[in-house]
Amino acid sequence: MIVYFALFIPIIVTGIFYLIKKHEFVWWEFFIPIGSVLIVTLITKLLIDHSSVQFTEYWGSTVVAVYEEEPYNEWHHQTCSREVACGTDEDGNTEYCTEYYDCSHQDDYGPSWSAKTNIGEVFGISEQQYDELVVQFRTRRTIVNTRRNHSPRDYAVGSKGTKFEGKRVGKESYVYETLWGGEDNTRKAYVSQHTYVNKVKASDLSIFNMKIVKEEEADSLGLFKYPPYKSSWFSGGTVGLEYPTILGGNVSKETQEKFKRLNGKFGPANEMRLWILVFENKPMSITEQQKNYWVKGNMNELVVCIGKKGDEILWADAFSWAHSDVLTVAVKNEVLNLYTYKDSLVKRNIPQVLPVGKDIQKKVLGEVGEKLPAGVVPVPKQVSADTIIKVKSSYPMLTEKTWDEYYNFLNQNLHQFQRRSFEEFNYLKVEPSTGAIIFIFIFALLVSVGINFWVINNDISE
Repeated sequence: MIVYFALFIPIIVTGIFYLIKKHEFVWWEFFIPIGSVLIVTLITKLLIDHSSVQFTEYWGSTVVAVYEEEPYNEWHHQTCSREVACGTDEDGNTEYCTEYYDCSHQDDYGPSWSAKTNIGEVFGISEQQYDELVVQFRTRRTIVNTRRNHSPRDYAVGSKGTKFEGKRVGKESYVYETLWGGEDNTRKAYVSQHTYVNKVKASDLSIFNMKIVKEEEADSLGLFKYPPYKSSWFSGGTVGLEYPTILGGNVSKETQEKFKRLNGKFGPANEMRLWILVFENKPMSITEQQKNYWVKGNMNELVVCIGKKGDEILWADAFSWAHSDVLTVAVKNEVLNLYTYKDSLVKRNIPQVLPVGKDIQKKVLGEVGEKLPAGVVPVPKQVSADTIIKVKSSYPMLTEKTWDEYYNFLNQNLHQFQRRSFEEFNYLKVEPSTGAIIFIFIFALLVSVGINFWVINNDISE
């Protein structure tokens, strides 16, 4: 590999130093720069190889419980130590001894709110998010822990801006739990970030009939990027609970929330992440660019692309690394079946037979009750009637109603998703990037120069 040409750098650098300071070298010092650069090169290459195949994927899950911990205080028994003067030595210097003393004190804790998912993730949420989820779950909250306060009349510390502000903790503080009832319509989805190995994205994409799309090109084409995800214990709930599934299209909050539930439902069960990308007035060829840009998505992703103009659906496509293309084709085709229907009033003429009097019947038939002669029929009367019929739209349409229909289809079919393991691609050789190679060469040069300076300045010489 080209990266190992870095080993020639210490040979060349050491040769130059030897010509300048020949008498400062002993024979075994020639191997120090080469050995050092070899070790540094190997370690650096391993680190670069490891980092170059590390990518981020997004896991969906469902919030199954939320917790509220009321503010409380407790007495913390503690023994501390300090150094105190305890005399002088024979030279008159002060001597110090360790003294132990009781430093027990009261610890105060503010209120907190958290949530737990069905894959065991626990994260902090805000008071508002907690209240909203309690209402959404529509289940009872129960006490799961009780803490007896050391100072019941003390005010709740750290409660500014919450419902506990200005209140006393009381004799006991409680931890409340509210469980999700299990219904789809009350499901709250959560998204978390995870790192995994993907050699495909770091390899030569041409073998997969893909090409690299640079950021500048992606911006100019209007391709979608993964939404930013920055989390901590306090912000993680906000990010993970609001992370979208549909990008583009200006969909309503209700529709976005409904499609997020699909990731919460099928994320743990099928290790699947759904994305729906809505392009406004773009040609279908942009899906190929999007596929190249995302390198066909992460290994757990099913990406549906929809092209529209206004409410009219122009085209649909989908891509995925899934084991089978059956579901990928089905979710694409279903978009093109999202027609709308409206009532239309139609006027139609309905023939009616005119009544015939008995005198006319006698003249025509003879005796009443005999059949009409052949070729003789009653004269019809034209009567108009209004009929309401359903008229199908000329094109598939993307409306709140059809979004709802598409959600129902996905909810019934996404269980077919089969995630592909990227261990299948372990055979791929990942070469360091040009930037990584340049970094290794520069690093090798600096190490070589530094060690040679040490060689000519140490006390070892001929």
